[in-house]
Amino acid sequence: MNFVSVTVSAVNDSGATVRLPGDATVTIPVKPKTLSVGDRATLGIRPEHLRLDRNNPSVNGEVLVVERLGGETFLYIKIAGGETIVVQTDGDNPAKMHDYVPIYINGELCHLFDQNGEAIPKVHRHHLTQNESHEQQYQHRLSNQAE
Repeated sequence: MNFVSVTVSAVNDSGATVRLPGDATVTIPVKPKTLSVGDRATLGIRPEHLRLDRNNPSVNGEVLVVERLGGETFLYIKIAGGETIVVQTDGDNPAKMHDYVPIYINGELCHLFDQNGEAIPKVHRHHLTQNESHEQQYQHRLSNQAE
């Protein structure tokens, strides 16, 4: 997972808007109970959830490494602020070292962590985890181990 340092720029009932390196913003649909404007946070997003998009870029960066693996290519990209993120693209992607590429970040696919590294719960649960039975089972196992 990619982790990017961000600053909270707005908070409302539908989520938190964070400022990315380079000053673009993205809204993450999290329950913002513990967040305030100005707080530092960490945005987490998986390489397969990022995409190169010249029409709708969230951040731009320089390709440092191109890892071609047949059906997919991983691009290691240095973005504003000096952080490096990994973007998974299709195997035919023509990017090469030192290209500048536009990266789109979909807030719906992001995770947000507070200053202590704790995940901030999403407004809506992922469709594969709609019920909480798996979490209850996990909590039950933890409480049994503590006894």
